Amino acid sequence: MNRRCTIIAVGIGEGARDPGCAKGPEILKKSGVFDRLAARSPGLCWQEVPVSASAAASPATVVARACDALAQAVAAVRSEGRFPIVIGGDHSIAMGTWSGLSRALAPPGRFDLLWIDAHMDCHDPSTSPSGALHGMPLACLLGRCHPQLAGVACPAPPLKPGDVTLVGVRSFEREEDSFAHQSGLRVIRMEEVTAKGLAAILPRPTGPFGITLDLDAIDPGDAPAVGSPVPGGIAASELLESLRPLLASPHCLALEIAEYSPPHDVADKTAILMETILAMAAQPGEPP
Repeated sequence: MNRRCTIIAVGIGEGARDPGCAKGPEILKKSGVFDRLAARSPGLCWQEVPVSASAAASPATVVARACDALAQAVAAVRSEGRFPIVIGGDHSIAMGTWSGLSRALAPPGRFDLLWIDAHMDCHDPSTSPSGALHGMPLACLLGRCHPQLAGVACPAPPLKPGDVTLVGVRSFEREEDSFAHQSGLRVIRMEEVTAKGLAAILPRPTGPFGITLDLDAIDPGDAPAVGSPVPGGIAASELLESLRPLLASPHCLALEIAEYSPPHDVADKTAILMETILAMAAQPGEPP
């Protein structure tokens, strides 16, 4: 079974400390990944969200503009009955992806979101040690916005804490942990994944849902092409086994993959893994 999918590429690195992920979509396409996927899924489309960066524009301004354009693109793709697959770029793009999906579903616009990530991404400017915007998108989607990003997801936040499950978390600051606890976010830490197995604990939503995958959730030995690697992550084989039925579900409405940084790849391990995941999304239920 083929889905009518559109890959939406967002080559942005302004939200990250390591900007190598800005070239991720471009290099992935040049490597032939899209051509190989399109040969098996003839209806597959590719479109790009422009990223307007300049020396005069702050990172927050660049991210806000790109995320606003991305939100419009995702909403338009969904309104056409197509399945959006968003490829970054750094994880600040999540503000655009999931705001756009919410707009497409309105009313009421509610959906569950599986946030697979080594980090919580729940900072705001007052708590972030680095000030990096890719550490803030989930907080913004929940209504705790960076002032310059408020126009993307607020004043009506597209997500509520009960809609989100964080999976694979193993690197975070005290302030993020406190925010997650106080707000009621469900957090499945890496210790629980290791103890019980990902397939046993990953939620299986029965209503509309999306998946956002920060590649640093995966163990760096299996996916080295990230700018913020954290040892002890999810094994690639275990992630693929768990993602396959989720991506095959008719309730799955969108997929996002972020933080692919080609300069860090080793023997194309990460690129090959991404192609496998993209094929699972475009051809749900088919063998790899």
